[in-house]
Amino acid sequence: MSDDVYFDWVQRCAALLHEPLPVPPPPAPRRAPEPPAGAPLCLILSPHPDDECVTGLLPLRLRREAGWRVVNLAVTLGSAKARQAERAAELQAACAQLGFELDLPTEPSPEAALARALAQHAPQMVLMPHALDAQPTHRRVQQWGTAAIEAAGRPIEAVYTEFWSTLLEPNLLVMGDVASTADLVRALACHVGEVTRNPYHQRLPAGMADALRRGGELVQGPGSEPPRGDFATLYQRRRFDGRQWQAPEPGRVWALEQAW
Repeated sequence: MSDDVYFDWVQRCAALLHEPLPVPPPPAPRRAPEPPAGAPLCLILSPHPDDECVTGLLPLRLRREAGWRVVNLAVTLGSAKARQAERAAELQAACAQLGFELDLPTEPSPEAALARALAQHAPQMVLMPHALDAQPTHRRVQQWGTAAIEAAGRPIEAVYTEFWSTLLEPNLLVMGDVASTADLVRALACHVGEVTRNPYHQRLPAGMADALRRGGELVQGPGSEPPRGDFATLYQRRRFDGRQWQAPEPGRVWALEQAW
């Protein structure tokens, strides 16, 4: 310990980033009951294996607290063909940790896979990256997802996520507790090849803490008091009414222990 409390606090934070966690992780201790027949469905359009974890707080809470089904569509398995079979197995393990169903497409193109998935699963909500997410595959998935929703010609709520670049105008702040955040970290640790190369699973809580800092004012308005809590994820909701896109939804905070 030094005589500088700020130095000591930051040093403890830095030490946590390097504290070893088991990879792959043990099974999750928390399990949600199976959704009832006819439950609403959230379809995640994942550009790569791991997006379902990094942006997965909203679908995780919908699954556990509101009884939704969640299906993760693996739009790609990454660009390294030699790793795709391994990444598919890692993705299956991650989805099992979170209670998500997994759709591994066999279509010859992502566009065909998205069209089939929307018809097959008939989701009420579709998660996908926002248009300015600074990664080429993420941007393409946003374009493909938008086109697939429009072609489906029925009401669907699109929820845009942030990963490589932050959302410019988020309108939904989803709060996470320690248990849900730990489950996302645990599921992310299933992506063994990726987190061995770069242990970003151990930085996920820091990113979610920063989302709470930003979201308190971006969603509620400048100068607003941030919601009580430690972790959150930001999204932007926008509804397609079957013919055209509606104006973005008003800002909302989904607080802990609050019904969806």
